[in-house]
Amino acid sequence: MAATQPPRSPSSPKELEPAPPWGVGLALTALVYFLMAQFMLGVLFFLIYWVVFEPGQPFETAFQHAAASGRFMGLANGLIYLFILLTVIAGLRLWVHKPLGPALRLVPPVRIPLWATPLLALGLGVALDAVTMALGRPVIPETLVPLFQGRDPLGWASMGFLTIVIGPPTEELLFRGLLYPALAVRVGPMFSIYLVSLIFALFHLLTYGGTADQWFWIAQAFLVGLALTGLRARTRSLWPPIVMHMTLNLYATIEAILLLNFRA
Repeated sequence: MAATQPPRSPSSPKELEPAPPWGVGLALTALVYFLMAQFMLGVLFFLIYWVVFEPGQPFETAFQHAAASGRFMGLANGLIYLFILLTVIAGLRLWVHKPLGPALRLVPPVRIPLWATPLLALGLGVALDAVTMALGRPVIPETLVPLFQGRDPLGWASMGFLTIVIGPPTEELLFRGLLYPALAVRVGPMFSIYLVSLIFALFHLLTYGGTADQWFWIAQAFLVGLALTGLRARTRSLWPPIVMHMTLNLYATIEAILLLNFRA
């Protein structure tokens, strides 16, 4: 009689994740909603800023002042991201008729402990900085300089609210929580890692577009996307990419504040 084989543990490398209770169409719809909400709410917040803080100023002048204000950009975009995060979660609760945490892989990671994730993020941040300096590029992207320049703790706090607290969970929910598992079922994990990272990088044209070095920063965003999506695939959990993304942005925020305001 043939010997029965022991059941595989859930963390077996050869075992695929269960298919998510949504498809690629829903994940892409969430990304379109992300873009539309950013645009429409961004216009609304700017109009409020223009009327309240710069009445009588020409449109171009008020827009330039708003775009260079860490206080406005951090708080406005932070609130927009928070709105998107809450509304996407609310929509998923209506769509997914099961506990949302396991469906989004908000579960303990396998293979790589969560405590090691910040260390990986710091190593990646230092490596990207080293490559940037070796290529003779500025460490701080041109579009971010006015947002961190000037000793304005309230502006720094507003930008930190966006870049560290709200931005990473929102983007990870959309790209690694919704899009990656839906694509992995269709085209396989490896191709999905590259495709999600590419889409993630192109979305950063909203941040870096229009600058002389825009494609350099898009390439960096692609590498970061590979690290985040690869970590999501490796650990089968959304927590590690959230923590890595938050740590990377914390590193970049502190770096921008120090280099732009305290370097001799």
